[in-house]
Order: sequence, then structure tokens, then C-alpha cells
Amino acid sequence: MRALKFALLASLAIATPALAADLSPLPTEPAAYTWTGLYVGAEAGYAWGNSTYDGAGSPAGPPFISTSLDPKGGFGGAYVGYNYQFNGNYVVGVEADANFADVKGDNTFAVFPGVVASGDLEWFGSARLRAGYAFDRFLPFVTGGVAIGRYSGTENGTLENSETMVGWTAGAGLEYAVTDNLIARVEYRYADYGRKSQSPLFNFPTEQVRLDLTTNDVRVGLSYKF
Repeated sequence: MRALKFALLASLAIATPALAADLSPLPTEPAAYTWTGLYVGAEAGYAWGNSTYDGAGSPAGPPFISTSLDPKGGFGGAYVGYNYQFNGNYVVGVEADANFADVKGDNTFAVFPGVVASGDLEWFGSARLRAGYAFDRFLPFVTGGVAIGRYSGTENGTLENSETMVGWTAGAGLEYAVTDNLIARVEYRYADYGRKSQSPLFNFPTEQVRLDLTTNDVRVGLSYKF
């Protein structure tokens, strides 16, 4: 009898730890980050571009005299957007941004070396689609859409010709979710604002100037996802 009791006690002593281990909760994998949601952010960057300033050679109009401008400088602004992540890693979204800029360039005309033409990108923005593939908290993406900007040209700083120009933009970047709500990004963007013909501010109604503008920029941003 004593031998039977000893055997039962020994069996319980061996089985109890195993049973406790079986009843303990299993370790769980941390939940993958989700990119779905609305976000707002601030950004800053540096832009450089190419611009051609065409001025009429006489009050009667063309032929044009031309010079190339290379505007460059800093900018800063804000952006807002919404992402949707499918069942998997694909992410699509929409985004808009607006920036104040100090992107300027100047040059002289070869045939009139005493005349200086200048270009100044005062502000710009865009409305775009985005698509990316998420690696948990990392999101490489591409983007493209409509670009708009206010670009002004001057001759010797007095004859200002300012125009709102509309074109297109495309780029790519990388985002990282620092926390569940804070998202950092770095991005490259190219924009083509097209060409505009404008009447200068003096009494030669037949004379027009023409401006075109393309830009490249790199920017960094930090957003809050709701």
C-alpha cells in the first residue's frame, strides 16, 4: 500500500510541471504595422531646376532673345494624405502638399549683356496618387500627379511677369513608422510646369515673354497618422 501511495505521489510530482507548461499562454508574434489611415505632416527640402526666359527682341514682337536660368533654393510646407493597405503588403493612397519656396536663378542675355533676367519660384504644390509595398514599418513608394506653382520672371528687376503654372510631377521615396503614429520620410520629386507666354508690364501689347520651368528636389518629412 505504501508503495502504491509513493508511486501515485511521484506521478503527480512529475505530471504537475508538464501540465502547468501546457496551460501557460503560448508566445505570440507582434502584430504587423498597418499603414491604413489619415495623416498630416510637415516637410522641408532643397530644389534645383532649369528654366528658359524668352524675351521679345523688339516692341513688334518676336524674334525672341533667350537666356537659361538655373533656379535653386530651399522650401518648406505641409502635406496631408490617406493610405489604404490591402490584405497583404500593398499600399495605395492619395496625397496633396503645399510649399512656400525661395527657389531663384538669374542670368544675362548674350546679345544684351547689361540686361539681367531672373526667375523666382514663390510657391508650389501637388495632388498625387501613391503606391507602395510595405515591409512592416518600412514603406518604399512611388508617386505621381498634378503639379502647380507660382513662377515669376523679371528683367533688371523691374519688368515682372508672374504666372501660375500647371504641369505634372513624379517621384519616389521611403517612409518609416518610428512609432504607431509618427512616420518619417525621405523623397525625391521631379516636376515639369510647362511653358507660359505672358504680356510684360509696359506699353508694348504685341511683345510677350515666355517662361518654362522644370525642377528636381529632395525633401524630408514627419507626419502624424491618426
